[in-house]
Amino acid sequence: MDNNKTICNCMDITRGEIIDAIKAKNLKTIDDVGEATEAGTVCGSCQDDIQEILDELNLG
Repeated sequence: MDNNKTICNCMDITRGEIIDAIKAKNLKTIDDVGEATEAGTVCGSCQDDIQEILDELNLG
């Protein structure tokens, strides 16, 4: 998937920004990602996508 794809439309945060935060801060949960990036903290519609990224990085 394209790392330039916007995952969180409310906060205009891309997949790459989320991946960078997860790797840099060893984030494990959607709440962790929200605290670090603000992704998923407004309407919440992107939380499933954030979880998929977390699963991909933490299980891969």
